Amino acid sequence: MITGALTISERLRARRLFSIFSIFNTFSFLLLSGNIITLYLIRLGASSTLIGLVSSFNYISFFFMFLGLQIVERIGVSRLFAFCWTWRSILSLPLIFSPYFVGLGMKGLGFGLVVAGSLAFQIVRGVGLVSNSPIMGDISEGRDRGEYLYRIQILTHAASILTGLSVAFVLSGDGTPLAVYSLFILAGILFGLLGGSLLYKLPLNTGAFRKEGEGFVASTRRALSDKSFRRFIIIFALVMFSVGMSRPFIIVYVAGLYGMNDSLIMYLSVIGSVGALAMGFIAQLLLDKLGAKPILVFFTGTFMASLLPLAAAPAVSGWEAFLFLGLVFFIFNLGSVGQENASQTYFYAAVKQEDQLNLGILYFFTFGLGGTLGSLTGGFLLDRLAAAGMHPETMHRIFFGFLFLLTLAILTGMAGLKSHGLYSVRSAINMIFSARDLRAIILLGRLEKTASVEAELRVIQELGTSPSRVTVDELLHRLKSPSFAVRTEALRALDSQEPDGKIVKALITEVKTREFTTAFRAARILGLKEIHSAVPVLRDALKSEDYLLCAESMTALARLRDRTGIRRIELIVKVTRNPLLIIYGAEALRIHGDLSSLPILFDVIRRHGIPDDLRNNAVLAIAGILEMEAWFYPLFSAFLENPAEGMARLSGGPSGRRRTSASRVNMIMAGKWEDPVLWRAMLREMIREVPLPPDRAEILRETLSGALETDDEVSGPVLRFLVSAVLVDYSR
Repeated sequence: MITGALTISERLRARRLFSIFSIFNTFSFLLLSGNIITLYLIRLGASSTLIGLVSSFNYISFFFMFLGLQIVERIGVSRLFAFCWTWRSILSLPLIFSPYFVGLGMKGLGFGLVVAGSLAFQIVRGVGLVSNSPIMGDISEGRDRGEYLYRIQILTHAASILTGLSVAFVLSGDGTPLAVYSLFILAGILFGLLGGSLLYKLPLNTGAFRKEGEGFVASTRRALSDKSFRRFIIIFALVMFSVGMSRPFIIVYVAGLYGMNDSLIMYLSVIGSVGALAMGFIAQLLLDKLGAKPILVFFTGTFMASLLPLAAAPAVSGWEAFLFLGLVFFIFNLGSVGQENASQTYFYAAVKQEDQLNLGILYFFTFGLGGTLGSLTGGFLLDRLAAAGMHPETMHRIFFGFLFLLTLAILTGMAGLKSHGLYSVRSAINMIFSARDLRAIILLGRLEKTASVEAELRVIQELGTSPSRVTVDELLHRLKSPSFAVRTEALRALDSQEPDGKIVKALITEVKTREFTTAFRAARILGLKEIHSAVPVLRDALKSEDYLLCAESMTALARLRDRTGIRRIELIVKVTRNPLLIIYGAEALRIHGDLSSLPILFDVIRRHGIPDDLRNNAVLAIAGILEMEAWFYPLFSAFLENPAEGMARLSGGPSGRRRTSASRVNMIMAGKWEDPVLWRAMLREMIREVPLPPDRAEILRETLSGALETDDEVSGPVLRFLVSAVLVDYSR
């Protein structure tokens, strides 16, 4: 047994071959076992039971996968698939001759050939289906698994639309001869042979993996012992029962209740294929982002919604009937095909790769059992209702009403399925109906396809303007980019997200490992988001030679109210000569708001040789700590431009507070502030007299008195104005 997995180049080649095969396979399958066979049987006047029986062959085929399991170890996974897909077409030859014998009046023989050809087709198909899960699991491996699987679905449904249009056009004439159905079947056989020839070109080791020493029974017993997987199998069986019960008889419903001819029914089938195609686009967009369970629930709900109008059976005719039924077919196929394919994706997520061969048989056995019982039950039930003399309208209302209630029960049971994605069903459904989240998902699709740094940056910038939880994983993945610009934009986009465990872990890692690059941005976000678990790493960052990281870590620790960090910040501000660290340190002390930091900030103001901007920033930090920044800032700005105007405005006192006493205001306004000696003397007197809060009186008097000791012509006026403002603020 070949056990090597596909290389990347082999996987890409296998994907290309399988994509082309899927188109030919769709043509073949629809012409040999699709609605055409159902229309042919209706044309011959077959009973609902016979139609249900032939429709059930689509599902009975899965029972023969057990035979395939015995063969696959001898000839290999990919070769079994190719062999069976070739011979299933050859064994369909009896179908070609059915119209000929019916034309001779030998209707029984004609029915028999349909049964024989369809059954042979499905039996050989079932033997080959054992290879489907390991092949699809192997070639779809990767982060884009869901997208690739639904890209195949898009190709398949596009081919379905083309097939349906072609058949509808051929059947559009009145009195189409039965021989035309033979031509359809012959075309189906030829397309099947072309598709089978492509499968022989797949790499020999495609899907060739298996857990040695464990057979189907052991794998199944182990898997079903898992309550979650067992629930999925039961739910999936019921899903296929409801689909099998409804799909063939929606054609009977249209033909019997609304009198649509073969051509119109095929056009309705085309509309249904458009619905299935829309399903592919929706699932391709959402599945990898939201997970299989929410998408399964969404499509099951859509399927259930399509059953209501069928149960209502409104009395419409002509174009109104066609439009009504077209909408029903669109929603029906959108939901029914969607839930089948979402179930397959859920299955791949729920089982390990080495179990896909054995459990793939269980999956398709369940698929077949549910569909077979559904088709047989549907045909039997409709015939019994008709035999009871029930009116067709009432009969179909009961039939589809029952299916609606059954689907509602299935939908309720899905709540207990294990989620293999990132989001709960409620969150995911909300995202589906959220314009912002859908825009983010679309942008993520563009992001995955970007081929340059510039394109990646543009998309990430757009993601930053559309904050959505669905973007988090991709943004975190971009933090591993070798590009500084990409990591920077990813951090900016993450800044708009509410932090969770993954984001916090990534940001902390960024601070630890991205020194001198993007660590400082991560530190800033940790502070703004108040992530207290980041305190230790932010304290360590204060020692970094990356002064941007050190600076952002200071303000972050201040926002986190870390007293240990504040003491270290005070030390940095006291000894550093780096202007940026002084500015950020002063801002950190302002944010923290501890009076004990005032002496450090006053020392900054008195420091010789520092730029005015640093000194002014320290002044505002002191005002912030003393909670007077709001009214002080405009006065200080005025003072720096025109000292006389600033002092004049200061004499009015802070807004909302009682003005200072008239004598002190007059002393200030009498021009005493222009004489540094007189101004300092007046302020010392005020320091002794102004009533200060008991809990801060000592530190304020000591700090303010010390500030008046400087005679520097630059810092002196600034300090005296600041002290004057503080005293005015506390004057009563």
